[in-house]
Amino acid sequence: MSIFGGFAGNKALKAANHAYRCHVDGNKLLEAGKFAEARAKHDEALKYYAEAYEAGLDRVGMLMSYGVLLMRDGEYEKAREVYLRVHYKSGLSKEDRFDLRNNYSICLWRLGKLDEAIATIKRAAADNKTTLVYTTLGLFLILKARESGDFAEAVAFNAEAYDYDDEDAAILDNIGYLHMSMAEKARADGDAEKSRAERKQAYDFFTRAHKIRPRQVTTLYYLAKMLYEDGQKERAEQFIGAAMKGSFSSICPVSRAEAEALRDNIAAMP
Repeated sequence: MSIFGGFAGNKALKAANHAYRCHVDGNKLLEAGKFAEARAKHDEALKYYAEAYEAGLDRVGMLMSYGVLLMRDGEYEKAREVYLRVHYKSGLSKEDRFDLRNNYSICLWRLGKLDEAIATIKRAAADNKTTLVYTTLGLFLILKARESGDFAEAVAFNAEAYDYDDEDAAILDNIGYLHMSMAEKARADGDAEKSRAERKQAYDFFTRAHKIRPRQVTTLYYLAKMLYEDGQKERAEQFIGAAMKGSFSSICPVSRAEAEALRDNIAAMP
């Protein structure tokens, strides 16, 4: 049976097939670093996913893929609508429910509902803890800690993530961000010694992440930021320049606007 089975109409089938091919092609271009071409393919995929959706698309995998592209395009309210169609579909498998909670949590976060996002991804974590769960919930808990000032849960969970895989670049990047955040809090609290120690750990984890995944945008950005703060203009320019060549999807916790602002600040250094 076709993977596009489960919804009626030749129009929906044709649009879904076209969307899927464009989506796959776009992902391949993205992996090759051809960001403009990838964006064009993903835009085409979005167009045909939308046609299929309006024609009654109800295949879970396709709807989930459509939601991911919508989020990459910043269309979070529409992504939420799509994910709710999946949620209310009868007979969801345990695996489908797990994937839905992962994706929906990201959507909620981007809609400014961090507490709901954390609750949703925790329900996924209760069923299974994968690399995606560790990186997503790990980031959310850091963001929550930055709001509340209480880092205990973020520290404990990211330590668990590190035990799960101490060579995953995204996990290492999260831990670097965690130590950077704790360094900022210690500095604000007037504890210069603790701030220096946390900052050193942040730099070490970011460096490890960069060695594993040299094009990871968040790592490049954070390293550039730290080097800028240390007055190392030339090295900071190298890292932010590499970051600017990357893909700043709407799912990425660092925006292109933030990277551009840092690039301008670095350029203005004497």
